Amino acid sequence: MPIIKLVDIIKQRKQELGLTINKMSAESGVGTRTINRILAGDDVRYSSIESLLRSLNLSITIGKC
Repeated sequence: MPIIKLVDIIKQRKQELGLTINKMSAESGVGTRTINRILAGDDVRYSSIESLLRSLNLSITIGKC
């Protein structure tokens, strides 16, 4: 999945749940600066994305290429 699509899904879920960056940070354990970097499409550790997705009740599946 292209990072742009993943970012769009995260932004949509954030809006659906009415979350602020601070609330997302508190629920995921991911720092606010890192969440802002994720939403900007910047490089971050996979574990940060995974923690954020888990807190939003989302998941990602990585298949064979």
